[in-house]
Amino acid sequence: MIAWKDHVALPAMRSEIHFSGREILCFEKRPPSFYWMFERAVKERPQHECISFNDQHLSYADVSAQVDKLAHGFAARGLQKGDRVVMFISNRPEFITVLFALQKLGVISVPVGTREQGPGLAYIVNQCGAVGIVFDEDLANRIPDAATSPQLRLRLSTGHATEHAEALHALDGPLVATVPVNEEDCACILYTSGTTGNPKGAMLTHLNIAHSVVHYEVTMQLTQDERGALAVPASHVTGLIALIAEMVHVMGTLVIIAEFKAADFVPLAARERVTFSVMVPAMYHDTSELLRLN
Repeated sequence: MIAWKDHVALPAMRSEIHFSGREILCFEKRPPSFYWMFERAVKERPQHECISFNDQHLSYADVSAQVDKLAHGFAARGLQKGDRVVMFISNRPEFITVLFALQKLGVISVPVGTREQGPGLAYIVNQCGAVGIVFDEDLANRIPDAATSPQLRLRLSTGHATEHAEALHALDGPLVATVPVNEEDCACILYTSGTTGNPKGAMLTHLNIAHSVVHYEVTMQLTQDERGALAVPASHVTGLIALIAEMVHVMGTLVIIAEFKAADFVPLAARERVTFSVMVPAMYHDTSELLRLN
């Protein structure tokens, strides 16, 4: 195990009381919320590239405009602080804009991997009490119906509107302010794979996320010049925290990869000037094997 304090200068820390009397060691300077990280990046680097996806190159200002539009639409449809909304979205820019639109309203984001099938998705929707779901158009046949999930009042497709779902891109509404949150509030719920039973929801608070991004920043010595490759699913904790949250925290660029294939990843990483990524061992193995053979 690496003793990071022997290799890098850690930020100042102090003991604090959180979560009903638990004493924990905290960074003295840390982001107060998940959405605050995004707001700061928009304010300090509005024209810097936030997202690169295929032929799309979106600045922080571009993404902020889309986030605000969605947040206005969500609020107009009744979403409010503490509500749960499932995100059944693949690796694409809409994952980022929906995520931060929900965070702006204090709504709890529930990302679910797009490999999840209908019964498992319905269980998650009902178990967390989700009132809304945003999903990729080609996944519409897995979305639980009104009889299965009667509390699910808002269904939004990243594609076209249907009889049972609105089109995400058509959302709009009156201007809304950022909803204040406490750093101990839940920001996201991530569900386990459920290999030994039903999936279980792990709640990530704003405090949890803040400490994670500071850890990555310090131990990996990340800067605002980073270009992080999101090659793992955005819905997984690695994609959500180590890539999406981290790149927003350091105000870098997120290079979104729709589907990982080693043969495509290597030239794409070179073309996009990727400086950072976190992947699973099999992905590193496939990439290294490709490089060795070439």
